[in-house]
Amino acid sequence: MRLLILLTIYLIPFISTGQTRTITGKVIDEFELTTIPQVRIQNRDSVQLGTTDMNGNFKIELPIGTEQLLFSFIGFELTTVQVLDNCDNLEIIMMLASSYDFMTMKTVNRKRYKRFRKLNKRHQEAFEKGVFKSRTPCVTYIFGKD
Repeated sequence: MRLLILLTIYLIPFISTGQTRTITGKVIDEFELTTIPQVRIQNRDSVQLGTTDMNGNFKIELPIGTEQLLFSFIGFELTTVQVLDNCDNLEIIMMLASSYDFMTMKTVNRKRYKRFRKLNKRHQEAFEKGVFKSRTPCVTYIFGKD
């Protein structure tokens, strides 16, 4: 019995490690490809995991099993991404929030989706300008119909 208690005390710290992974990254805007400071990063349960620094960079501890992240900042659309298991450096492009007066939601979503489809191309342009480190994103953007 004593051996079981000792094993439990010494093994608990080793069992609980590895429940998170460290993710780094950068967040930029879609038009100027400039960094965005103080972007809020959270999981689907609205738990804040971190924010970007003044240069748009971040480093967060991502709980194992977290598949989607949400990035939010005033004046930008909520950006939802699917995080791949082998991806430890996220490079995110956020779309500016736009005002679409006197249009149906169907028309608004069509216009937003047209911009949304260009995010991967904008990622490549950011890479060519030296803003991003990878040519293609290692996340999948999820289009939200607001």
